Amino acid sequence: MRKVSATLTALLVLTGCGQPAGEGGLMDAMAAVSGEGPAAAYFEYGEPAWWRDLGGKAGADEARRWLGAAHSGLGGLAPVAEALPEATGMTPSAATRAISIGLPPQQAFRFDGDVDADAVREKLAALGAKPREMGGHEGLSFFPGAEIDLARAIVPGVTNQLNQVVVTDSLVAAASTPDVLTTALDGEATLADKPAYAAVAACLGDVAAATMMAPSPPGGTVTLYGVGVRRPADLNDRPVNVICVLPAASAAAGVERALTTRLTPAGSMSNGGTWGKHAPEITHDRVSSDDHTVLRAVLTLNGTANAMFANQMLVRGDLQALTAS
Repeated sequence: MRKVSATLTALLVLTGCGQPAGEGGLMDAMAAVSGEGPAAAYFEYGEPAWWRDLGGKAGADEARRWLGAAHSGLGGLAPVAEALPEATGMTPSAATRAISIGLPPQQAFRFDGDVDADAVREKLAALGAKPREMGGHEGLSFFPGAEIDLARAIVPGVTNQLNQVVVTDSLVAAASTPDVLTTALDGEATLADKPAYAAVAACLGDVAAATMMAPSPPGGTVTLYGVGVRRPADLNDRPVNVICVLPAASAAAGVERALTTRLTPAGSMSNGGTWGKHAPEITHDRVSSDDHTVLRAVLTLNGTANAMFANQMLVRGDLQALTAS
């Protein structure tokens, strides 16, 4: 992976890594992690290399709105991504594929692409990491578990997220504990093998940034939420967001009625105004996959809305409120 500058414009004009940008896509990323671990609660995916390869076709103002999409998959490490190369040798912002799974404290990160594994090992060893085998993988460890050493400041904002690290020439994986780390590397049953998640992925389609999240606690009217950003042809394009909602079978009619009547350009937002202020075009349909029917809303955003608008809806709880029947 290559070091990149702090601005998206610089990120986008660098040349690509060896793997073609976007190769494999969302389903391929889901097949790389265990479906039985924290990924079932939260899965975040991105393609920093694809955004980089899109090129500097727009000025800084246009590029800034896409910054969140370019950092999708970095999870909780996104705010410190630019400081990691010098401190650790890791350059997640230049990864071909970025994956973040789980919610704190059960969270892991994986970055695929060209990696200078020796440089990462040397920097981590200099910080005090020791060799350790984790689930059959040779790695480096700062602590046996999720302990936090306030005296070891790798970079501001990093506490125990890098306690356990596995690095090869093609990937870096990190987590607070060994058991969480191994779920980001393999598993007999992957997230792509779980029909509900595969159905939501099929609904999202060809996206270069995506998040799937299960409601907590489970057992309500919705089984799984998914949001994504479709690939723009140019940074001057209006962003297109995709929202996918997999309702519980017994609640499907009520959830569909709530979503399709509330999420419209004329629909009211909880903080005032209408959804059309940000997304003047909203369409609804259904996507069937095996025995699952997923509700889909496609939002074409206006010229100033953040490209991760649907993701913000999920994080703020707006999407959950819209689907409450």
